[in-house]
Order: sequence, then structure tokens, then C-alpha cells
Amino acid sequence: MRGLCLAAGVLLAAGPAATAGELRLAGFAWGRVGQTRGQPSWLEGGFGRLTEGARAAGADSSFARGDLELALDWRPTPVLLVHAQGLAHGQPARDRGRVAGLSEAFVQYRPDLSAALTLRLRAGMFFPPTSRENVGPLWSSPYTLTFSALNTWIAEELRLTGFESAVVLRSASGAELQVAGSAFGLADTSGTLLAWRGWSLGDRLTTLGETLPLPPLTSLGPSGAFARQQDAGTQPVEELDGRIGWQIRGRWSRPGGALLQVAYLDTEGDRGLHRGQYAWYTHFAQVGGELRLAGALRLLGEAAQGDTGMGPAVGAHVDLRFRVGYLLLTWGGERARASLRYDHFENTDRDGTAEPNNESGSAWTAAVLWSPQRHLRLGAEFLSLRSQRPAAAFSGADPTTDARRLLLEARLGF
Repeated sequence: MRGLCLAAGVLLAAGPAATAGELRLAGFAWGRVGQTRGQPSWLEGGFGRLTEGARAAGADSSFARGDLELALDWRPTPVLLVHAQGLAHGQPARDRGRVAGLSEAFVQYRPDLSAALTLRLRAGMFFPPTSRENVGPLWSSPYTLTFSALNTWIAEELRLTGFESAVVLRSASGAELQVAGSAFGLADTSGTLLAWRGWSLGDRLTTLGETLPLPPLTSLGPSGAFARQQDAGTQPVEELDGRIGWQIRGRWSRPGGALLQVAYLDTEGDRGLHRGQYAWYTHFAQVGGELRLAGALRLLGEAAQGDTGMGPAVGAHVDLRFRVGYLLLTWGGERARASLRYDHFENTDRDGTAEPNNESGSAWTAAVLWSPQRHLRLGAEFLSLRSQRPAAAFSGADPTTDARRLLLEARLGF
């Protein structure tokens, strides 16, 4: 509720007073068609890893879907920004989750204290500013149509609602050092999808107040160990235990394309059950970097390792260790780009109760993007994923969650 009030305040601030300064509406609409092979999608309540699925592990299916994403930016002064971002999904009727909603909303104050020192203060609901691939407008990727496993999880389950401060130092040579810290709430359920569904690859941004489905695990059934988890699923942007989470991060970059960053995040969840949902205790370290190899050829990547868990130390509970990372090789510029990405992810079950949450998988993604005109982008992508989900077998489903997908996109920006 506090997050909803905060977001509404941002939108009201951007509305009536918009004429007092620069107001900019930007966004894009895209349509996609494709062919996929794999289990029913997790968005349908299945065990599939992608946003689209077929009837069974070895079956094929065609699909079409679209999205509309908008951002409203108001600058009453050169150093003050009010930002609100929303979206609408054109998705199949069988998919669960909200069709439209607010994905980001914040107020930012960024003054230059000197030629070498900048301060940035931000308050609201925002994505963790750590992604090295989601650097396009509206937290999109200029490299592929599908996000990496790490950033798919962040898009689906991790939003920071609170306050962030950052200090940026610049040297005479153009090198830049950024040190930042955040205090946030409304992230108590982060870890639910990671443990009970496992890793996925997609591009779906969770919106404020949205509830996402969980797979049909035996432990979530009426007589299961976690039957008190609400039947509707999990609400990623939610405050349960009243505790404040935090993140610290640092980033160094220099002209020519070299960048290195580190971060650590802790939700401080109390692991208890609150109104049909658990407050997961999730904490992880993250490292990322970029390197310009030659000309328009660049290598970038990220990796994270951490733990998540809920429930009492004695009895039915979940304790999971996770590792995830990707490397992405990309060539090109704004007009045309080709990218190849390798993902690896794994979960280690450390509790031994209910279903085993172990998994280990990998994926290859190849994408080509081309802009024949300024506002039009065409894209083609092929993704191949291999993974096993032992928990599915305990619920009578196929533990093989391999998937393949060919995707074509036309995107119109404005």
C-alpha cells in the first residue's frame, strides 16, 4: 500500500504541474511471432522456463504477442527529474498476471557539486541500477530480445522501493568512480519464484500490485508443507515484515569501454508467514563488467551468488543457494547489431524438506537487430535452453524443462 501511494504521488506530481518544465513522453510498441518447443509456460502455471510454451516437453507451438511500454519524464529544473513508467501486455488469455500496470516511478535530484563531483538522490520504486544489458530505454536491452537469466529474475521479482544516494567522481582523464547505497522495502517475497519455480528467460517486467503464478508443486497443494502460501501465487512488489532491506554498490569506468562494478543486496526478510505469503531472506553478491575488444566488438557479463530462504529453522522450510551468470559478445551500433550470449544457472537445495529445489541449466541466445529507419527496429532471435527440474517429477510432471524458441519482432519507437 505504501508503494502504491508513493507511485500515485509521483504521477500526480508529473501531471498538473507538467507545464512548469520540460515534459517528455517516450516509449515503444512491439509485436512478436515465433515458434517454441517446451513445457507449458510458467505464466500458465506450468513448469516451462519461457514466457511461451507448448503442451509437452517435446511438443512445438506457434505464438504471437505484443507490448506497449511508456515513460513520462518531467524536468521542472535541469537537476530534478520526475519519472513514471508503465506498460500493457498483449498476452494470451491463459497467461496469468496483470495485463497493465506501473513498473517504475521515482523522483531524482542530480546536482553537479563541481566539475569532478556529482551527487544523485533518488526516491521511489526503481530497478536495481546494476544491469549491464538492460541499458536501453525503459529498462530494455539493445542486444537481445530475451534478457539473461539474472536480469529476467530482477525484472520479475526484484524492485527497490525506497531511497538511494550515489556519489560520482570524475578524473581529468575521463575515468569515473561511482559509490552508491540504497534502503528499500516492498521486496519481501524476492526468492519465491527463484526457489519454487526456478530460473527462467524472458522479458516481462512485473508491475506494482501484480500477482504471478507458482508451479503446481505438491508442497503448495491443500495438504502440502507450504499450503498456507496464498493460492493466487506470489506478489513480487510487497511489504510483509516491516524490515528495511539495503544494497551497496560501486562502479568504475574509463573512456574506451572498460567498466567494472560490484554490488551486495540484502532484503533482511524475517522468513515468517504474513497474510498468505512468506518474507524471504535473500542476500547475494554481484559483479559485472564490460570490455571493448576491437572497434565495434564488445564483451560484457554479470554473475551473482547468494542464498534465499523462508520458514523456521526446524520443520518445513526452504534454504537455497543460487549461482547465475552470463557472458555476451556483441558487435555493431544503433543501426545494426549482432549478439551472442551464454547463460548458466544453478540452485542447490540446502534444506532437504518437501521437493528438491536443485537445478542446473544453461542457455545460448543469438540475436540480430536492425533499424532501417529511426523509429523502427526489426529483430530475430534463436534461444536454446537445457535444464532439469527435479521438483517437477515429485508433482507428476516431466522434470525435463529444455526449451527452444525462434522469435521475430517489429518494434516501433516514439
